[in-house]
Amino acid sequence: MSEEFYFAETKPIDHDSSIDASIHECLYTGSGKSFITFAGAGSGKTYSLKKALDFLKEKYSGDFVRQGKQIAVVTFTNNAADEIKDRIEQNAIFAVSTIHSFCWSAIAGFNEDIRKWYLETIPSDLAQVEDEERRGRAGKASDARKRTIIRLNEKIKWLAEPRTFVYDPNGVNSSQNSLSHADVLKIFSNFLTTKPMMAEVIVNKFPFIFIDESQDTNKEVVSAFFELQKVKSGKIVIGLFGDSMQRIFGGGEVELGKTEPNGWKTFNKEMNHRSARRIVGLGNQIRSEDDGRNQYAKDGSAEGYVRYFLLPHHDLVKQDIEEKIRKVMAEMTGDLDWTDTKSEETAILLLEHKMASRRLGFDELWERLSESPKIKDRISEGDNAELNFFSDIVFPLADASREKRRADLMSILRNNKSPLLESSILNDNKDDPLSPARAAEHAFRSVISNDDVSFREVLEVLSEQKLLRIPEKLQSFVSGSEYNEVEEESDEKDDSEIAAWAGALETDFFQIRNYKDYADGNSIFRTHQGVKGNEFERVMVVMDDDEAGGFLFSYEQYFGAKEISKASQKKQDAGEEIGLDRTRRLFYVTSTRAKSSLAHVIYTSDVAKVKKNLLAKKFAREDEVIELDSLL
Repeated sequence: MSEEFYFAETKPIDHDSSIDASIHECLYTGSGKSFITFAGAGSGKTYSLKKALDFLKEKYSGDFVRQGKQIAVVTFTNNAADEIKDRIEQNAIFAVSTIHSFCWSAIAGFNEDIRKWYLETIPSDLAQVEDEERRGRAGKASDARKRTIIRLNEKIKWLAEPRTFVYDPNGVNSSQNSLSHADVLKIFSNFLTTKPMMAEVIVNKFPFIFIDESQDTNKEVVSAFFELQKVKSGKIVIGLFGDSMQRIFGGGEVELGKTEPNGWKTFNKEMNHRSARRIVGLGNQIRSEDDGRNQYAKDGSAEGYVRYFLLPHHDLVKQDIEEKIRKVMAEMTGDLDWTDTKSEETAILLLEHKMASRRLGFDELWERLSESPKIKDRISEGDNAELNFFSDIVFPLADASREKRRADLMSILRNNKSPLLESSILNDNKDDPLSPARAAEHAFRSVISNDDVSFREVLEVLSEQKLLRIPEKLQSFVSGSEYNEVEEESDEKDDSEIAAWAGALETDFFQIRNYKDYADGNSIFRTHQGVKGNEFERVMVVMDDDEAGGFLFSYEQYFGAKEISKASQKKQDAGEEIGLDRTRRLFYVTSTRAKSSLAHVIYTSDVAKVKKNLLAKKFAREDEVIELDSLL
């Protein structure tokens, strides 16, 4: 086979300009032309979105300001929202927000409808916890389940009267009248499809709605928007921007991209403006097994580097061998920054947070939390309110307290609406309004001055001193002194969130420092899932199923070292998605983050089989595969 096969073809940089022009043809009020733009890695998805917004601003800015209308841009994360805001000029007609913020803005004020929704859904949640309790065994998890049952029953009683509901998309929603992040999406989807008034309000306020990263947007929300377009096609244009091959998170719509919704336009961007030809070529070959969409590199692109390092599972100090690989890549490419672990243009991608936790020192916390599949998924999506409470609020508070930074302390307490700063407390202590807060902070400091303090001890002092509002799910662990007296958890594994947090709270609190550095991107290590949308000059992808210990992805199966199970084969024959499909998408995402050079490090039980399959799938050329003997 010709060597040229492995390198993507090139096209002029403006090859996709006709796509933007076609999108603009849809952007007229009442056009009825909703659309989906499929934009592969490095294709300039955000650029096209910005061009569409600029077009609408030029055409409708004056009219929309006078009419009180806006153009909604809905993103998956705060970072994505900030990136779009940075790229467009501030204008009153643009409403850029995360999906959670947008959904809340739509349902806020529908208090009676929200109350009825809860009264219809809580009984099933209660029945599930009660069933878990009947089947479970005594211990801390059981004790917490009992408190959850009490809490849900109390909430049903509380809902017997009219209530006003609140929600903070970026905060801890712990009060009785606070909505959870998940419930906001569920309620919005339900209301948009069942309440004509809601649909009318949306289309009158937002004649144009753009949804970024649509492949990962909650499938119930996406379905609700499809339904909205169907019934209000003459009043709204909805534009979805995304790439089905980069669907990573579990909540996304599986069928998006497989079929064309009736009445929708579809556009396919073909350029990759990011990567060297060899890397774009690899991405194309990976996609050839999926949707077959092909990309071009831009004219003048460098050839670039791709290398595969195949290593046996056993008898290796992985950190040492991975350091050696970076040195090999530096020598091979002539790029000495491969060895700079502080470089912002270098990324080491790990399959699971578990692998990063071992390298960075928060492994006990992660091991406990990962017992719950729900928690694992939410952490991957950056949407675990309880862990974010510890990393984004409690740890900065502890840091400020230990260093006696009074101004920072008060800022954190104010920003997070500390109960001790409520007007009733301040009025009761008019001579010294802040004395309760100072006393509570002193008690808190005495606890967190112990370097070996546990999460549970920190949580208890926060609750006892009323220093911060505790997230609802964690309240079960501090609602009564009897928690300290419950017996040890049995050996029987309990996969519920309650059991996972029961274990995690017993681990060392200051692991959270290492976790926060990792979560905030202050480490060279990142997860395969967490880098979607990012790009780096040089990327090393570490694939190790044994260390990752997950079940959603399997590189061993994907690269042919192991056979897929009979159950998976049955699902595949029936046309259902299996782990191989998820792994293929993940392999595509990680491979296409690199601009210039890419190193795939594969720990495997069968080096020979993996090499054979890499060559057979045309993912690698013979001289791109390096085995252990060449590294020693």
